Amino acid sequence: ACLEQNLEVDCFEKTSSIGGLWNYRPNEDNVGANVMASTVVGVNTSKELMAYSDFPPPPEWPNFMHHSYVQKYLEMYAKHFDLIKYIHFNTEVIEVRRVEEDDQDLFKKWSVSLSSGITKIYSAVLICTGHHCEPRIPTEINGLTNFKGRILHSKHYHDYKGFENKRVMLIGIGNSSLDIAVELAGIAKNSLKQSSIKVVISTRRGTWLFNRITQKGLPYDVVYQSRFYDWLMRTVPWSIANDFHEWRMQQRTDHDLYGLRPPHRFFQQHPAVNDALTNLLASGCDDINYIDEYSVYTKDGRCYQMDVIILCTGYSFGFPFIKPTGLVPVTEDNQVDLYKLILPPSPSAKGLAVIGLVQPIGSVSPIAEMQARWVTSILAKGLNSLPNETKMREEIACRRERMRRQYFESAKHTIQVQYLPYMDELAEQIGCSPPNIKK
Repeated sequence: ACLEQNLEVDCFEKTSSIGGLWNYRPNEDNVGANVMASTVVGVNTSKELMAYSDFPPPPEWPNFMHHSYVQKYLEMYAKHFDLIKYIHFNTEVIEVRRVEEDDQDLFKKWSVSLSSGITKIYSAVLICTGHHCEPRIPTEINGLTNFKGRILHSKHYHDYKGFENKRVMLIGIGNSSLDIAVELAGIAKNSLKQSSIKVVISTRRGTWLFNRITQKGLPYDVVYQSRFYDWLMRTVPWSIANDFHEWRMQQRTDHDLYGLRPPHRFFQQHPAVNDALTNLLASGCDDINYIDEYSVYTKDGRCYQMDVIILCTGYSFGFPFIKPTGLVPVTEDNQVDLYKLILPPSPSAKGLAVIGLVQPIGSVSPIAEMQARWVTSILAKGLNSLPNETKMREEIACRRERMRRQYFESAKHTIQVQYLPYMDELAEQIGCSPPNIKK
């Protein structure tokens, strides 16, 4: 996007190669969040709808790609557009600091201090670190620190090795938890040695379990992210839409039988997507009451003796490297004030943007592309078209209120977006909206 607007660009990458989350590197400690060895696309989107608009993946590749295919796709993209020469590998950004300039300047100047000891000056800085930053460790679980077994966050789970013949408790029921549960339970079920891995998932509120494939065999996002479906959802009463989808979910998995039914409606959560869990479930497990040295006690009175606890409790994000602090403030519950979920509204942050800090029902990649095109279009033309700080904050407040009214209160819902409406919102402003009728 920067190159298309004839902007000079440097990209700094802390590790030795591209790929980020999708580049499976289990033996490196400084790579941030990483996929599991067996991971199929983490956001569970089909290959066409997770691809960039100018580079479709090979048609012979599977609809839902293993992480190795995603990594290969990113490498092919970088090679096709000759992007590697703009990337400085093994280079960590230590600090991004605003340089004091005349307040009338269109852009602020930013000094970027690097791990190499070099400091560079830029007119704009785009932060593309995503939201899988710091593992969130729950402090509200009574007795967690008393546990004498092994405790780890799902970030540090790579594969089943080392968990053979263990009793494993998973706390949380997001996509990472479901993927780990399926892998461990599947190993126990299919092992010729009859591994006695025991897996228990504890969830406070349950979840609606979604499948990747619709009843007609199509990838779910091909159906549910179509313009017809978007129109339908804006037309049908919200309660009826929830009733219908919950009925469909019940046809595949009895959420009551397995203790999965949550107190909220289907469209009040980010969906948990998994095709295999239903075949491996035995019974439900209630929320945790307390933990002692070797056991987990649930609120329904049951006791589980455990060897391992895996915290599938998500991530927190922040920008501690931005100085002065407070230019992009993030609260403990992951609330962040960004205009269009991209720009800090403060006049002191002119030229600073955040790309990819979204949680869509769909893939992040196309949204990050659209955000980058939106930002670089503004940078190329100037910032005069942007509203003032007051209007930016008014829109931020309106967006937050819409999210509050739709989703149950959770740190994972603070950056939630609806895929098509959000993409249309940005596309319209930069003149790249697709036609509603294809000729």
